[in-house]
Amino acid sequence: MGKKTVLLDICEIGNPTSGFGQIARNYYHLYPKVEDETLAFHFLLPEGFPIECNSTVQMTTIRNKYHKHFSKGLPAVDLWHSTNQQQIKRKRGKYQKFVLTIHDLNFLTEKNWIRQLKHRFFLQRAINQADAVTCISQFVGRQVEQMFDMKGKPVRVIYNGVEDISEQSEEKPAFATGRPFFFAIGQIRTKKNFHLLVDMMRHFPDYDLYVCGDDHFDYAKTVREHIDQLPTHNAYLCGKIQAEEKVWLYRHCEAFLFASQGEGFGLPAIEAMQFGKPVFIANATCLPEICGDYAYIWPTLNPDEMGDFVKSQLASFLQSPERSEQIKHHAAEFSYDKHIKAYLQLYKELLCD
Repeated sequence: MGKKTVLLDICEIGNPTSGFGQIARNYYHLYPKVEDETLAFHFLLPEGFPIECNSTVQMTTIRNKYHKHFSKGLPAVDLWHSTNQQQIKRKRGKYQKFVLTIHDLNFLTEKNWIRQLKHRFFLQRAINQADAVTCISQFVGRQVEQMFDMKGKPVRVIYNGVEDISEQSEEKPAFATGRPFFFAIGQIRTKKNFHLLVDMMRHFPDYDLYVCGDDHFDYAKTVREHIDQLPTHNAYLCGKIQAEEKVWLYRHCEAFLFASQGEGFGLPAIEAMQFGKPVFIANATCLPEICGDYAYIWPTLNPDEMGDFVKSQLASFLQSPERSEQIKHHAAEFSYDKHIKAYLQLYKELLCD
């Protein structure tokens, strides 16, 4: 009996600075190393992506406009895995089983009501078609079960894998001033609350704040306005950064600040923990679940109170030398080895039982 073929849609590999892009890149490098007697793997890649000859993984590229409407040219497989909910509007090839992974329901707050209805329609249709639905946190799983008709299917939570970047090479960014600093990263969207971090910096005249990430969104203007009004002149909106610069910032920051109220998993918080850094988070969405007792949770999102909290907890952190190693150990729980093993088990349940 031949192996069963599992296709993973990793078309976000073309956007390496996004969370989806990082996941796709790791799948691209790690799944070919899987040795399994029952499963073979097939990647769906973005248009124009170079196809490599690989003896263990087949590869197919989509045609963006064509495959929004037609499935011709897409492979026939035993199991099709849409690795995030943004892929559901795309046509799929022939398959026997379908796995849908949902990372978040951020469209409920980011889109107007007409687009929300459209997203809900497509997501409900995909849930109806799926043989299994996975979510990346218990928080997202509860949201999905509350908002959609699961047709009796349970949501399976499989936490994201987080690539260990703690030993990777670093490069000091040109914008670094040489002063002690706090670090924050993410798309510069309203849900991230970066303006609150800027306002908080009034209480830290001897520190700088570097806010990094894709800043083409309208909210970036709001953040810049807060920076311009800051009397201490110690906050910077730095735009996208290179991977080596991100490593340097994690490695040398005094603390990582994450006041986001719109996360499905919170990847940057775990990345910062890989370096043993104190991480400050909002008491919102999945962040307390993912970070556990290893992050400092702001009781409120008032900038003055946030500043007082950071000062007190930083002092506590510095007085507890074992704390850094405990934080690193927690971050290591979110390994890609554990993540991929959980998906292999799911694939086999659907195809081999």
